[in-house]
Amino acid sequence: MNPMPSTRAKDYFEFLAEIGMTKHYGSMEATRELIDLCHIGSGQIVLDVGCGVGATPSFIANKTDCHVIGLDLVERMLEKSRERAINEGVLELVEFLAGNGQKLPFTDDCFDAVIMESVNVFFSDKLAPIREYIRVTRPGGYVGFTEMTWLQPPYPKVENAFRRAAFATALNAAGWIDLLKEAGLQRVTGNAYQINVPVESKGRIERYGRWNLLKTILKTLVSVLTDKKSRSFINDGMSGVSRDLLNVVGYGVYAGQKSMS
Repeated sequence: MNPMPSTRAKDYFEFLAEIGMTKHYGSMEATRELIDLCHIGSGQIVLDVGCGVGATPSFIANKTDCHVIGLDLVERMLEKSRERAINEGVLELVEFLAGNGQKLPFTDDCFDAVIMESVNVFFSDKLAPIREYIRVTRPGGYVGFTEMTWLQPPYPKVENAFRRAAFATALNAAGWIDLLKEAGLQRVTGNAYQINVPVESKGRIERYGRWNLLKTILKTLVSVLTDKKSRSFINDGMSGVSRDLLNVVGYGVYAGQKSMS
């Protein structure tokens, strides 16, 4: 998120927090690949920038037994994150802090890995935040992210829909990779994928659980029926949907290593 998000952007993120779901294309498959590309393992200290409702920090803590700090601007997101960590029994391995991804409240060289999922699309200046991620990563550590990725040049209706619905601007795979290289990372790698709807659905269930997913759907329906702003978010999100959308919009997983010097 930008350091001073618009009122509508704040309302959008509050809406996501209230329904209890933040999402990124690729779901659990993308998260697993991100963990592998960033070489996240036991005993490490990991920062998740823009952690949303905390699904990924709790998953990483459970999977790798490392310490994860989740950072987000929205206090309601942090409350949901703490609730999740308690429910999943990993509160001793995770902590959640309020903070801005463009000005991280940490000293230099303090994390083994810094990750983010669907965060950089919200920044108009995408290079400066990546340099900030690198600053707080220890020499030899990794910076990586999953992001919406254009699989082919987007037609205006789709691009404008994403701007309206999620205040987001994406790049193609080459653009994301070049950004990491320009920021100074080494051994940069990345892969772009088409969205597979059945895999996405399975990932949502794994990520949130059937019962929590059902509660999220019900909360969304109630919000849409009772709140004008919520309806506008849904309408904006649907305005760019078309039969060939999945040929244009995909996701990518990208990472690079900070120099040892």
